[in-house]
Amino acid sequence: MTHDQEPNDWEWESPERRRPRRLDDEESSEVGFPIVWVLIGGLAGLLTIGLIGMGVVQFLNKRSAPGPTPAGLPTLALPATATPLAITVQPPTPTPLQATPTQAPTAAVVQPTDTPEPVAPTEIQVSGYVQIVNTDGAGLSLRAGPGTNNARLVVAEEGSILTVIGGPNEDEEGQTDDAGNVYIWWFLRHSDGTEGWGRADFLAPSLPPTE
Repeated sequence: MTHDQEPNDWEWESPERRRPRRLDDEESSEVGFPIVWVLIGGLAGLLTIGLIGMGVVQFLNKRSAPGPTPAGLPTLALPATATPLAITVQPPTPTPLQATPTQAPTAAVVQPTDTPEPVAPTEIQVSGYVQIVNTDGAGLSLRAGPGTNNARLVVAEEGSILTVIGGPNEDEEGQTDDAGNVYIWWFLRHSDGTEGWGRADFLAPSLPPTE
């Protein structure tokens, strides 16, 4: 058919007489080429992943594998572990509590405010004191020796307190009292400092003189 022919002059052909294209040819021409490359790419990817996985596994095995023991180093043998001994802990025995005895309160000692009066001695003794008594107010003569034959040094008034500085001595003349006892004399010191002998029957033990 030429270009100058009218469409009406075209020879009509029935669809049945037209030769249809094979469906297989169309699918092979449009689909067959890309499927091959997809398969090749997939196989290459799987191969690459496999190689990478094998490399990683070998690397990890090298890292985890123990290194060789250096030659010449002795191998230390660890001693066998001893079986631990069973230790029984005894609880401490409680100490019984002992009651502390309570001390009775001590009564406070009350000191008396008044000083007790001293007690006069019962005997004449050296370094003690005597008082002139029984002279009917005449007083006692202190003499130079233990007897009336000695000189009178001073007369001590009745009631005077004198210090005993010596004695006792018996009467030099042996004079005796009504009962036949020899008179006894003591060596005395007067308050004015005079010292002389006084007969014992006119003396009584006394406390020191008060100021």
